[in-house]
Amino acid sequence: VILQTNPFPSITGMVCDHLCQNKCTRVNYDHSLLIREVKRFISEQPEVKLNKANLNGKKVAVIGAGPSGLSCAYYLALGGFTVEVFEGKSKSGGMVQYAIPGFRLTQEAIDRDFKRITDLGVKIHFEHKISGQEFERLQKEYDFVYAGPGAQLSAKYSLEGSDVKGVLDSLEFLFQAKKGENTGLGKNVVIIGGGNTAMDAARTAFRLVGNNGKVTIVYRRTMREMPADQGEIKAVLEEGMDIMELVAPEKVIEKDGQVVGLICSKMELSGTDKSGRPQPVKIAGSEFELLCDTIIPAVGQRTDIDFASSEILSSEVGVYQTKAKNVFMGGDALRGASTAINAIGDGRKTAEQIMLQLGVGLMGSSESDKKHLTVRELMLKRAKRIPSESVEELALNDRKNFKLVSQTMSEKSVVAEASRCLYCDEICNICTTVCPNFANHAYEVKPVSYNLPKVVVKAGKTTIEKEGLFEITQPHQILNIANFCNECGNCNTFCPTQSAPYKEKPKVYLTQESYDLAPSGYFFDNNTLFYKEKDIALALTESGDQYLFESGMLTASIAKTDFSVSEVKVKVTVDAEYSLHQAAVMSVIMNGVKDLAK
Repeated sequence: VILQTNPFPSITGMVCDHLCQNKCTRVNYDHSLLIREVKRFISEQPEVKLNKANLNGKKVAVIGAGPSGLSCAYYLALGGFTVEVFEGKSKSGGMVQYAIPGFRLTQEAIDRDFKRITDLGVKIHFEHKISGQEFERLQKEYDFVYAGPGAQLSAKYSLEGSDVKGVLDSLEFLFQAKKGENTGLGKNVVIIGGGNTAMDAARTAFRLVGNNGKVTIVYRRTMREMPADQGEIKAVLEEGMDIMELVAPEKVIEKDGQVVGLICSKMELSGTDKSGRPQPVKIAGSEFELLCDTIIPAVGQRTDIDFASSEILSSEVGVYQTKAKNVFMGGDALRGASTAINAIGDGRKTAEQIMLQLGVGLMGSSESDKKHLTVRELMLKRAKRIPSESVEELALNDRKNFKLVSQTMSEKSVVAEASRCLYCDEICNICTTVCPNFANHAYEVKPVSYNLPKVVVKAGKTTIEKEGLFEITQPHQILNIANFCNECGNCNTFCPTQSAPYKEKPKVYLTQESYDLAPSGYFFDNNTLFYKEKDIALALTESGDQYLFESGMLTASIAKTDFSVSEVKVKVTVDAEYSLHQAAVMSVIMNGVKDLAK
């Protein structure tokens, strides 16, 4: 199941920034499900056998064997494509392979995930840098090309006096440290930046400076604005490094060509910049000296693409198709420096676009096992707080090394953690539990599928024709009781899908007076559901096995079983078509109003 959307669960099980956990329904009760840790445990179990589609005769060239390129290669190979990958370095993985420190990600995890790619028959050409001429050849010889070369250069950073010994490139530092080479690191290190690369550089330096060394991070905003994963910031602080907030470097202090310090200024946040982030502004006269012998600017990454112009290789997230025919791009080359999971997602979505051009889809998703719980049982699961399982980590006094910090949970802990799931894939209803006034009401309907009819009036003759399919597939529905709702927005805040139920769900009024004063909404009285919006006024009356639908244009008798029209009376004679879609919607809402009346 995991491999349907992520070919690298071992890698992401260790280093994913797990933003999915921020939206886990459980977070509203105690602590989100440890989704990353559960998947990590699963990824370490015996490998499953993958079933490939038959070869379809189509060839794809992938530029870059990083997470994005290999993700695209994986799904295309499963779909029956012949895939060849061209990688400039001697190993697969890009930043995952060369930059992420061993205390976060093991080589075993990397090898396990990437072996899955070659086992599918994907051929990887190492130490094969693509030139402009060869890029043109790939376009001619392959049916599709995917460019995912990543962003493997440090972003340029202007710092006065930085051309001296002791100022290190952040990525080169990480590359050399991972290979066990001499990095040129001193004993008193300053890291500039607040992203994941800065955190990796700081934690790596911390392990290399020895017990008498010191590592300090300076960041011109506050920790609240740091783009790094919150878990990485927490680890930096726990391991004993200092983070100096609202501090901006200005000039390197050198002596005999060697860094001896850094002149910094204190900052304050005032307004916002072009991106909407808080704007740091220098406090006049606040300059001070920070003693150090090593400075590592880590303020981002940039691409190094010279085989095609930026005009040709231009696209956007969600589109992926470039201006060159059948050439796609994704990952950091498209986004700028981002996360491994975003790069993996870009590769998968691009593969899907390529496959859809041929009329096929990705590996089919499996139906999840139903839990066979009643609505009451599903809702009662939300009535008990269960703390999450703990993840064992290396002791803080044992961090001056490159041992893996976070350990895989035991099977017992993983099963216990997974059992905390609230099954929100079966029923959500968060908006009903967080509303202080109980204004959101949940009800059940029987899923239906109608070939919806429409009434056509032409040349004075009335006929019933087909309009299209009307389906309700979800048995659990929500309506909003307008008289109880004070529009506090609580349901909007807590909705895991960023909906606003108090605005978007059907709004039902409990009294004729409140309905008359409202600009739009529903009102139920004596087996009739009324609806109004702007100049529209509709009514649907339930009578035995029939509905009577009435609008300003017509009345129609509609069978409840299949929504077929048995009798219709048109109130106007002009040629027109009248949809019964709103009548079908009202028939569903009537179930909720009747349930509310009980």
